[in-house]
Amino acid sequence: QAQAQAQAQAQAQQLQQQVQQQQLQQLQHGFQGGGPSLSASDAASDEPDADTSSASSASNASSPSATSSASATSPASATSVTSPASAASRGAAPDAGTTPPSGARSGARSGGAEGGAAEALEAVVDGMAGRVLLPLLRAGILSRPACAAGCTCSAPLYEAVATTPQHVALARAVAEASTVLLKNEQRALPLRRGAVVALLGRACSAHTPIDPARDAWTAGDYFVVGGTGRVAFRRDPTLASALRARGVTLHVSPTDRISPALRAMRQADVVVACGGATASESEDRPSLRLDQHDFLTQLGLLRTSKPLVVVALAPGAVLTDWATRADAVLLQFLAGQESGEALADVLTGAASPSGRLPVTLPLAEADTIPPCTESVCRYAEGLAAGWRGRVGRPVAFPFGHGLSFTRFAYAWVRPPTV
Repeated sequence: QAQAQAQAQAQAQQLQQQVQQQQLQQLQHGFQGGGPSLSASDAASDEPDADTSSASSASNASSPSATSSASATSPASATSVTSPASAASRGAAPDAGTTPPSGARSGARSGGAEGGAAEALEAVVDGMAGRVLLPLLRAGILSRPACAAGCTCSAPLYEAVATTPQHVALARAVAEASTVLLKNEQRALPLRRGAVVALLGRACSAHTPIDPARDAWTAGDYFVVGGTGRVAFRRDPTLASALRARGVTLHVSPTDRISPALRAMRQADVVVACGGATASESEDRPSLRLDQHDFLTQLGLLRTSKPLVVVALAPGAVLTDWATRADAVLLQFLAGQESGEALADVLTGAASPSGRLPVTLPLAEADTIPPCTESVCRYAEGLAAGWRGRVGRPVAFPFGHGLSFTRFAYAWVRPPTV
């Protein structure tokens, strides 16, 4: 019985490979400017009457097993059962001797002009699908899947270590360069050497690694976006971990509660508070507020003379009401596993922030285009979106804004004469 099963499995695999080879040949033929060729029987029956086409269609439809068998055993025979209408729909260029008279077969099959439009649309879709499928067929991916989605993909997706020290260094450099310094009053940053830091908020310290066996595929955090672009990593990406590794003296309050935050503030020289927001593929954020928006606002209201630095981990535009009471503000956009390392380098002055805002930060959510929750949505703003929609109007921080630790001064080499 086992031998019979193995033989049946081998036959099934051989049949699948033959079918995929046939598909590959058809796609390649279509890419070269033609389509599946017309057979001699199709050419002979190329008469301008609907009955012949209908009979051909009925004949093909009445014996699917014969067609599939011919397709599987002989790639060449696959084209012999392809109808002229199918060839036309795939963008074929029929031979001069087999071209049907205008309005003949295509009109009978598809209803004149409407049929022609449908066939043209189908040809476009076939071309788009071919660009995706042809490389897969050429590489043999469809016949040798790396894993079965939902069953055996955990190891290659989440357990394999697919990185190198060079990749880690690149990720850190990119995270540093893309960190945006929104505000730096009284030169609160970089932190002075030996300063005792009160590190406040869950976003500074807490990180629960994404577990694909437990979490939805859309789950994201303050460091990576949820969905198909999500990257799972094992190392701790938090700012707290990175500052500890540099020997910075910390008083940590890892929650978003005010009472323990105030106790930590009393023991420190400078306050660093973090807030974050998450985003995912397939769904909108409920608001533009950070999860710690109220916490950061309260810290600003209760602050003492000690400098307050806010670190925002955001997936896009956010509201920054709390920034008015902060001395310095750093913004980082889902910078991945090196987020904390990059932030620590910037905070301590080992790196100078050079990022610029790729979005406009609005004063209020009403200044943006709200998500539509209806089945029919009307967006009439045209190009007046993003910064274009705020030209000449107040914003919290404009598109392209970003500071650095370097001071610049401008002076005339030779004063101009008027």
